[in-house]
Amino acid sequence: MGVEHTANPLKAQVKALKSRVADLSSLIHVTNIISSTLDLEELLGLVMEKAQEVMRAAASSIFLVNEEANALECEVALGSHGDKVRKVIRLAKGQGVAGWVWEQGKPLIVPDVSKDKRFYSNVDQQSGFRTKSILAVPLENKDRIIGVAEVINRADGGEFTEYDLNLFTTFCRQVALAIENARVHQMELEQERLRQQLESAKEIQQSFMPQKLPQGENGIFDIAARNLPAISVGGDLYDVLMIDDRHVGILIGDVSGKGIPAALYMARLMSDFRFYVQKYSQPKVLLEKLNDLLVDRSRHGMFVTLQFAIVDIWTGKLVHGDAGHMPLIRLRDGEAIPMPLASGPPLGIMKKMPYGDNELLLAPGDILLFYTDGVIEAKSKDNKEFSMDRLLKLLNRHWASAIQVVEECLRQVYLFTKSSPQNDDITLVAFQWNKAQSMS
Repeated sequence: MGVEHTANPLKAQVKALKSRVADLSSLIHVTNIISSTLDLEELLGLVMEKAQEVMRAAASSIFLVNEEANALECEVALGSHGDKVRKVIRLAKGQGVAGWVWEQGKPLIVPDVSKDKRFYSNVDQQSGFRTKSILAVPLENKDRIIGVAEVINRADGGEFTEYDLNLFTTFCRQVALAIENARVHQMELEQERLRQQLESAKEIQQSFMPQKLPQGENGIFDIAARNLPAISVGGDLYDVLMIDDRHVGILIGDVSGKGIPAALYMARLMSDFRFYVQKYSQPKVLLEKLNDLLVDRSRHGMFVTLQFAIVDIWTGKLVHGDAGHMPLIRLRDGEAIPMPLASGPPLGIMKKMPYGDNELLLAPGDILLFYTDGVIEAKSKDNKEFSMDRLLKLLNRHWASAIQVVEECLRQVYLFTKSSPQNDDITLVAFQWNKAQSMS
């Protein structure tokens, strides 16, 4: 009898030891699961399925902290009623067992939920599931609680023990690390998706710009243009088109703001311009029509500064309308002069605003430079601006062609800013009238 009595405790110890070895093996297996996927939803499902198995529980769940809502949200719920409670639970800090664990930052064993006021019974009422006992552990990463994991109802009907608590705490350390890794990966994927979308948007936006600039026969005029958005998409715009066989139309503008909103505003405006310019080619009238249209559909206080000019390539007469844009610069005989032309307010602020026409007569060889404020406001490493003075000093020389003007301006801005990030869109349009050449 004594030998048999001694053998029973030994068998119990061996059984317990085997059970703990199995638990350790399961934890090692969890590490393999964690490294098998970086998809957050798939990862949570796999991990909590294993939690149920390791902890011998009837159900399991993970609550993740929603920073914006300042609440715990149930991301995964497994068990016989898991589908019914999936993504329907939201707990405030301190609410329910999970909310208490989040608030206190401590694990908790609730042997009998009917005797614990912290238990939140609404979940059982919604799902029809009956919770008897809970083991809840905070999910911590770098001293920050990112969620709470729970296992519910031991499968054998017993209570969760301190050993269960230690085992589940070890388990949850790996879970927290896995969640953070998956979130970082998810963020990287989202950033890459956004980058690709912005690149696609940039291509679409660039398609609104002229794909080919008109060129005058026999060198009667020369034109060049460049647009460099500060980020993938922006709010600068330009257009060059033949109004008829003797008139060239030149448009340049700068939408307030940057990014997607400015790009959408710009794309819509370009479409409006091409429609209205067929009816109202006189700059004054065109600006008034566009202004009223933009005010009618104005959103979030956006507006646009704009210049539109028409050049008679037979006579060199220029008719110019301005809506709060940068001064037009004329290059003649090695001298750059900002033209003192009348200007109205930017478009899209107030209806029925008056705009006027300015007239200039070009001399053979004159070059007109249209540009946006991204040129003169480009900043160096020490936060100094390129400035109008520096631009005019650069332009004070004789130029052989319109493209030479544009390319040299861009080169000098680049040298000035060097490795500093481009803080605004840059657009330049240069028009040279060469009537004398055409008559030779």
